[in-house]
Amino acid sequence: MLFSENELANVKREMSKLKNEVTLKLFTDFKTQAGGSKLRNCMACEASYELLKTLTNYSEGKLKIEEFSIIENEEEAKKYGVSRIPAILFVDEEGKEVLRYSTNPTGAEFVPFLNSIQYFSGVRPYYADQIITHLKKIPNSKSKIFITPTCPYCPATVPVLTLFAIVSKGKLTVDVIDVDLNPDIAMKYQVQSVPHTVINEKEHIFGMFTPQDLLDKLTKGQRDFGGMYA
Repeated sequence: MLFSENELANVKREMSKLKNEVTLKLFTDFKTQAGGSKLRNCMACEASYELLKTLTNYSEGKLKIEEFSIIENEEEAKKYGVSRIPAILFVDEEGKEVLRYSTNPTGAEFVPFLNSIQYFSGVRPYYADQIITHLKKIPNSKSKIFITPTCPYCPATVPVLTLFAIVSKGKLTVDVIDVDLNPDIAMKYQVQSVPHTVINEKEHIFGMFTPQDLLDKLTKGQRDFGGMYA
C-alpha cells in the first residue's frame, strides 16, 4: 500500500477539496504489450503512475491523468521538451506548460505536490492577490528548483515557486527537479545542497526563501510594500 489507513483518510479529505477538473500529463517509458497492458522499466515512473492513479481514485472524478511514453509518443514528448522521466506536467487549457515535476513526488514532497494540484484546480492561495498585483512588474521567467524527497527544507520552499507559477498562469514556469534522479543536471548547475533554485539560467538562490524574497528577486526590488509583503 502507498499509504497507511490514516494517511489515506487525509488524502481523501485533501482530494475532495479540488474545485475544478484537473488533467496532468505523466511522461514515462511504457511499452504497450500484446494484451494492451503497459510495461514501465523505470521504477520511479511506475511509482509515479501508481501515486497518480491513487489520487485519481479519490478525486471524485476531478483529477485525470494522461500518460505518454517517450518511446511510443515521441511527438508529444518533443512538443513539451520532455527527455527526463518521470515528468509530471501541469498544462493549462491552452496547452501551455505551467509547472513540471521532474521527480516522483513522494516523501516530504508529497504534501506540496498535493497542494499544487489543489491550487491548479482553482483553490485560491491566501496571497494570490499580492502576486497578481505584481505581475506587470515580473518578466517572463523560468525557474528550476533542485530538491530531494528527504530534504527537510524543500517542502517549505517548493510551494513558494509552484504557487507563483500557478497564480501567474505560467508567466513564471517552474521545474521541480529531484537531484537523485537527475544527478547530471544537478552537476551542470553545480548543486551541492538543496533546495537550490536557478532563475533564468543565471540567478541562484541557495537554501530557503520566502515569497517576499522571490518577489524582490523577480521584480528587481520594485515590489509594493503592503499586505503580507510588508
